[in-house]
Amino acid sequence: MLIYPLAFIVTLGVLVTFHEFGHYIVARWSGVRILKFSVGFGRALWSRTNRHGTEFAIGALPLGGYVRMLDERDPQQTEPIDAEEVSFNRLSVWWRLAIAVAGPFANFLLAILIYGLLALAGTASLLPMVGQVDERSPAAAAGLEDYQQIVAIDGRAVNSWQEVVMALAERIGETGDIGIVTRTPGASSEQQVDVPVTDWLHDEADPNLLDALGLAPSRLAVVGDVQAGDAADRAGLEPWDRVLSIDGEAIDTWAQMVEAVQAAPDTPMRWTFLRDGAERQAIVTPDPRPGADGEAFGFVGIRAPLATVRYGPVDALWRGVEETGAMSALMFDHLGKLLFGQMSARNLGGPITIAKVAGDSATAGWQVYVGMLALLSVSLGILNLLPIPLLDGGHVVYCLAEIVARRPVSVRVQALGGQLGVVLIGGLMVLVFVNDFLRFF
Repeated sequence: MLIYPLAFIVTLGVLVTFHEFGHYIVARWSGVRILKFSVGFGRALWSRTNRHGTEFAIGALPLGGYVRMLDERDPQQTEPIDAEEVSFNRLSVWWRLAIAVAGPFANFLLAILIYGLLALAGTASLLPMVGQVDERSPAAAAGLEDYQQIVAIDGRAVNSWQEVVMALAERIGETGDIGIVTRTPGASSEQQVDVPVTDWLHDEADPNLLDALGLAPSRLAVVGDVQAGDAADRAGLEPWDRVLSIDGEAIDTWAQMVEAVQAAPDTPMRWTFLRDGAERQAIVTPDPRPGADGEAFGFVGIRAPLATVRYGPVDALWRGVEETGAMSALMFDHLGKLLFGQMSARNLGGPITIAKVAGDSATAGWQVYVGMLALLSVSLGILNLLPIPLLDGGHVVYCLAEIVARRPVSVRVQALGGQLGVVLIGGLMVLVFVNDFLRFF
C-alpha cells in the first residue's frame, strides 16, 4: 500500500515543479525579483537560498506550489523596495500575461515530451478483440457479431483498447449513432454497425464505456507471430489463424489454449482452426520445456497479435504534439459537457483518485505511469487556464481586460474576484473530496 502515497507525492511533485518552473523562468526573463519558489504549502521541510536571493523550498503539504515575486501590493512585503529592483506590479501587461500562461504552457510541454518519449520508445498493444457479445447489449442489438476485431470507432482507426476507450469518451453525453467497424481476425473485409445512444452515460459516475455498449474485451485464441522452427511453424500454422478447438475441446480464449498446450508436452494434439473463413486441422506436437518446478511443460512458439508502433525522433516529437492536442480537445469537450449537464459531476476526482490512479499505473510499468503523468499534466494545464480568479486563467482575464480597456482592472474588482475565486475553488475542492469519499469508502 506504500506505493500509493509515494506515487501520489512523486506525481504531484513532478507536475507542480514543471508548472511553477514555467512561471519562474519567464519571470526571470522579465527581470522581476523572485522571492520564493515553493513546491508544496505550509512549513518548509527543506529550503535553500541562491545567490539571487530566491528561496527554493519544499512545503509539508504537497497539494500545489507557488512562485512569489516582488510586488509593491503584497501585504507580506514589509521591507522597502530598492528603486532599481523590478516589481511584478510595474511590469508591462504583456510580461504579466506571459508569466501567467507560462505555467500551463510548461504542463503542455511536459505532456508533449512524455508522449514523444513513448512514441520514440515504441509501444506494443494487444489488438482490441471482442469475445462473445452479450445478446442483451446495445452492440448485439445493432448486429455486432462474436469474436471480432475492432478496427475503427466513428471513422477513427484504433489499434488498442486504450484507443477504443478514448474514441468512445468523446461521445459521452451525446445522442446519435456510434459507428463501430469490425472484421473477423485475419480477414480483409470489414463490417460496420451503428449503435444508437441517447444522452449516453450523462448521469453516470465513473462510467464503464465498454460495458455500456457490450464490448467485453477478450484475448482470443488468435495466432499473432509464429516462431520459425517451433511446433506451430512445423504444423503449418500461420498468423491470424483462430484456434477453435484442441482435441475436440472448444477453445475461446488465449488462456484456454495456453493451458491445453502446457499440459501436453511432446504429445500430438489435433488443432481445429479458422483460416480465411474455412475450418482446417493440423497435428501440433508441443515441444517440452523445463519448468521452474522441474516438470516439463508444452511450448508451441506462437504469440498473440500485437500492434507495435515506433517513431523516429522528429516524428515522435510531432506525435507528442498531436497526442497532447487530442487530449486537450477531449478535456475541453468534457468540461463543456460538465458545464451543460451532459456529464455527471461525479466523474470529477480529487487527491484520493489521483493517488489511486498513480499507484495503479506505477505498478503496471513505467510506460503506463508516465502516460498517466502526461494525462494529468494536460489536466493541470487546462484547469489552471479556467477563467477563475486565483488561477492562472483569472490573471489572464485581468491582463486581457487591461489590454482592451487600456487601464488596469481596479483593486476593488480584483478583490471581489479573489473572493469569488475562493468560493469557487473551495466549492470544487469540497465536491471532489465528496466524490472521492463516495467512490472509495
